[in-house]
Amino acid sequence: MMPNYYDRERLAQAHRQDLLREAEHERLLAHLPQPNRSILLFSSARLTVFVGTLLTRLRPGGQHHEQPV
Repeated sequence: MMPNYYDRERLAQAHRQDLLREAEHERLLAHLPQPNRSILLFSSARLTVFVGTLLTRLRPGGQHHEQPV
């Protein structure tokens, strides 16, 4: 079935509205501050060290190994 003039106009209008919403969304995203990657890398490095230290201290059976002084 071929869409009539009214249907084509309605679809075109809906498509224009979608494009306008998408353009507004992109405009808003462009104004957001970019994440500081060095902070993210530092945080993940700290987490890795923490988990490694925790796993090193924990031994099978729930006991931890104490360092001699």
